[in-house]
Amino acid sequence: MDTDKKKILVPTDFKQPAEYALQHAVRVSGVVGEPIVLIHVVKLANEVDEVKQKLDKVVQLTQQKYNVSPGIVVKIGEVADEIAKTAIEINASIVIMGSASVKGRVDLSNLPTLNVITKSTVPFITIQEPPVNKRYDDIIFPIDFTVENKEKHSWISYFCDYYVSKFHLIKPNVSDPELVAKVDLNMASAVRYLDEKGAKYEVYTVPGQKPYAEEVLDLAVNIRADLIVIMTTKVSGDGNFILEPHEHTIVGQAGHIPVMSINPR
Repeated sequence: MDTDKKKILVPTDFKQPAEYALQHAVRVSGVVGEPIVLIHVVKLANEVDEVKQKLDKVVQLTQQKYNVSPGIVVKIGEVADEIAKTAIEINASIVIMGSASVKGRVDLSNLPTLNVITKSTVPFITIQEPPVNKRYDDIIFPIDFTVENKEKHSWISYFCDYYVSKFHLIKPNVSDPELVAKVDLNMASAVRYLDEKGAKYEVYTVPGQKPYAEEVLDLAVNIRADLIVIMTTKVSGDGNFILEPHEHTIVGQAGHIPVMSINPR
């Protein structure tokens, strides 16, 4: 396998959300020109041959439906760890993964998708439903008060290189002077990146009548967003990452809108 060329990694457990993720990867691949690699992680070595046969069938169907032939990888171990390691090994630019919808659930801390996201240094796109659009033309950037929020601005270049994207920068409705200052600093950073790239953007402040995540999702639906981009928070000392509570909600309840989660360097 050519490890120099960037690739799109797609984990699969052969369930419906994984098929949606593959459909989405096919669309992204068609725009950015990066090949797709499917991965499945097993617990035991004696499961490998059977899984390879299943993956071969998925590759055949993908070729028939979309004229695309993904590569395949089978790993033995823990799902989150092996996906994270493989993303680095194959030089993946992004990982696109299916996720079950959890609308109505309050506690999302044990959602398996979140465990995988927070182990990876490669950005994750999660998708719960069949893809609607081929392109990322309208992108939601929630702006919060964390230091890590600035790092996702570098992905503005990626979207501008491949898509004619309009960015929708969403500020929380906060009154605490310290939080206001931090949000404004992150907003200024995002605007500076956008101006440098000559990108189109619009700035919104949510009403503050509902939790921030819910208002972000409402706005994303209203503007027919193609993607929501969020940034995880690095945990001091242990090298792990976490999603803030409002980000749990966005990942778990985004419905048909894909969510990109970026772990800070």
